[in-house]
Amino acid sequence: MKLFFPLVLILAVDFFSSCSKSGEPVTHINCDGLVTDTLGTNDNARIYIPNSFTPNGDGLNEIYRPVTQNIDSIKFTIYDENNVVVFTSDLLGDGWLPPPPTLPIKKYYYRIQTTTISGNKIGICGDVYALTCYTINPPKSFYYFEDMLTPNGFTGPTAETLVTCP
Repeated sequence: MKLFFPLVLILAVDFFSSCSKSGEPVTHINCDGLVTDTLGTNDNARIYIPNSFTPNGDGLNEIYRPVTQNIDSIKFTIYDENNVVVFTSDLLGDGWLPPPPTLPIKKYYYRIQTTTISGNKIGICGDVYALTCYTINPPKSFYYFEDMLTPNGFTGPTAETLVTCP
């Protein structure tokens, strides 16, 4: 019986030490389980996804969506800062048009799992920012939008004319 108590105490201390307190940032685990198996296959499938969009009603970079090449199927999901799903789609070319953000910048997280036309898988995830203005830190050059996409990636100029955040 003496051995059982210390073991339970150690497990309880470890369990409670990994709990988060209110006000601490949420750990985003949306990348767990993604599969990419195209290495060495000469699969030419691609997924391009901007890290920013501007749902402000000006008709430019309004919708957040991946742009794909040689992809057969997709599962595209967007989460808010609390890991709550705010959008999901399995339609190629589909995108999310949220209401305009009430904050100058709103951070979301995306997760994409695809199957290429060759039957391989590509999985990616990351952060995305809904902007109403450009922040000073990170600088304007940090953000890339759908209108910047060229055959070489996000290398073109953007037509976004957002002001700098106050």
